[in-house]
Amino acid sequence: MDSVFTKPKIISLFLFILTGYLSGFAQTKLDDVQTKKIAFKRIVEFLENQKAGEVVSFSDIQPSLDPDSSTAGFHVIDREYLVKDSLSKVWGYYANSDLQSSWNSNSVHMGLAYSRKNDSIYYSSDKLENLNIGLIVFFDIKLLMGLKEIAMAFEVTKVDPAERLIEYSYIKGNGTSGKQQMFFQSTPKGYTLITHLSYYKSKPKTREGIYPHLHAQLINRFHRNMKKTYKGKPTG
Repeated sequence: MDSVFTKPKIISLFLFILTGYLSGFAQTKLDDVQTKKIAFKRIVEFLENQKAGEVVSFSDIQPSLDPDSSTAGFHVIDREYLVKDSLSKVWGYYANSDLQSSWNSNSVHMGLAYSRKNDSIYYSSDKLENLNIGLIVFFDIKLLMGLKEIAMAFEVTKVDPAERLIEYSYIKGNGTSGKQQMFFQSTPKGYTLITHLSYYKSKPKTREGIYPHLHAQLINRFHRNMKKTYKGKPTG
């Protein structure tokens, strides 16, 4: 009795399986980034520095502090923000707002993002919603009234609807290592209190003295943007 699988069919099946197997390991490379679509040269330089450090693909990028890693030895900044609306609504907005609006001001701009989940690159002109775990975001940041400009990148490492927690880590290669956490909880009046914790170490050490001030400016701007867009007003 002839076999159901003839030789040509076996070969085709083998090639199909092999293609699927190899595609599972295919990763977008940093060289695949269309730098002409990035309006900020510091981000382009940041990517070049990553490649110089033997980061070939986005899968090579690693967070500087994993979700379950100890924060012992890190400096910590604790700030609180009140939004006068229900926990469910505020949480939903923060977890699903587009990054172009939330991280867009005179001092901070999103220039590039990469999704590990989709193995896809997103530029500032692309619509990007939902803070998925594994989302890597590159920003251009202007400091000291625009006298200094740097690039920074973080990876979303936790989005927990049950704990109402958003966490992201600076990636390895930043001047600062550590992570940030945002906890959302309801107040007795039915409003939402956001506790924003930042754990950090900076290089060089001399930067640690000015980091709290600069960081406060950046996250204040972020939460102001979120409040403005939440109310349907344009960001500034």
